[in-house]
Amino acid sequence: MSIVYASLLLLIFAIDLEHQLILNRLVYPGMVVAFAFSFLELGVVNSLIGRAIGFGLLLLPHIIYPRGMGAGDVKLAAMVGLMTGYPKVFVALFLAILAGGLVAALLLLLHLKKRTEPIPFGPFLATAALVTLLWGEVIYHWYLGWL
Repeated sequence: MSIVYASLLLLIFAIDLEHQLILNRLVYPGMVVAFAFSFLELGVVNSLIGRAIGFGLLLLPHIIYPRGMGAGDVKLAAMVGLMTGYPKVFVALFLAILAGGLVAALLLLLHLKKRTEPIPFGPFLATAALVTLLWGEVIYHWYLGWL
């Protein structure tokens, strides 16, 4: 299961980084596969809740500023939610937003990008999803230990 997810996320990472596109022909089948795998590992309800959270939390910025957050990112977040389930979808989204924000700030600070130039979010989301799939449980419990 992990090798399937890793392959798909790596492909999405590379295409979005190079072309700033997250292809429906990758995301939709990825959702079907993640949903099918949810019967084996996460549970269907956890997976569907994760999908709703991923979709909903990235839909908001897309609605507010569509040029800043593309529809592909929203669909990818839904797929990541299906893959990671609830509550680990929060780990994936947090890691993606944190990494994306830090890298964007660094690129702007070093004048490698201008504020008007796009920085694809898909690679951060794909990487965060993979990290969450591998170590999400540990990260989640580590964070709860800080509360």
